[in-house]
Amino acid sequence: MEKFYNEDFLKQLQRLSLRTKKLKAGIQQGERRSPRKGHSVEFADFRSYSLGDDVRYIDWNSYARSEKLFIKLFVEEQDLLLNIFMDTSQSMDWGQPSKSRLAKQIAGAFAYMALSAYDQVAIAACSEHLYSYQPPLGGRNALRKVWGFLDALPVIGSTRLSDSIKEFGPFSRRPGVSLIISDLLSPHDFKEGLKYLQYLKQEVILLQILAPDELSPVLHGDWRLLDSESKEIREISINTALLKAYEKKIREFTAETREFCHRRGMAFIQICSDELLEDIILRSMPRAGILG
Repeated sequence: MEKFYNEDFLKQLQRLSLRTKKLKAGIQQGERRSPRKGHSVEFADFRSYSLGDDVRYIDWNSYARSEKLFIKLFVEEQDLLLNIFMDTSQSMDWGQPSKSRLAKQIAGAFAYMALSAYDQVAIAACSEHLYSYQPPLGGRNALRKVWGFLDALPVIGSTRLSDSIKEFGPFSRRPGVSLIISDLLSPHDFKEGLKYLQYLKQEVILLQILAPDELSPVLHGDWRLLDSESKEIREISINTALLKAYEKKIREFTAETREFCHRRGMAFIQICSDELLEDIILRSMPRAGILG
């Protein structure tokens, strides 16, 4: 994966982080603020003393003024868990450039940001099933293992995103952020899987990658088309009217997906596989409120 990134880009990634709607309390100390009160260095609030509280955190200045005992509360820094769901079905291996290649680049960049902030990263490879899973790893030393896992993922099978995500249930450790990277090109529903992630207390980011010829095809004439996943063959005559109808369907599908995500409080962004990685991460993602 190192070949995808230069040093300047990695330095810029270190200045970015995930913008979460609610901060998730993790299990290890990290660099992200949790709403949970603990015993780190930054003061947060007071509460009345209760029998059994640690007397080291009594505010004796308040006691001198009011003759009442109060305990100092502090903001506890906690790690965040980023779950990355990679659509590795065969349709992702299509396009110039390949959607799969860009998906791995983006996933690797998100992993780098999370691990640099001492957050944790887990990766789920999805096609017809959740066929491979990398449990959560934390710390900057885990980067090569995470990148190696992503690099080795093959494209295989067809897209059943909801089925794959539901198989993630037994692996779910705690609340976190789930990034789903997919072309969403499947006759099977994906929305139930996203709802299931919210049931698991995940903040959901849906990233759809489409190839240039999927967004705006330039084909004309008679063609024999092969579905890369189902292997179904169709002979078709393509003209201007058919292309306009296709593009209308794509716009409607995009609008419906965006509305669904907006209604459910999920983030959604659609990108083209010929976009530059730097533009996607450093400009498009911050504009969409995903990174900051």
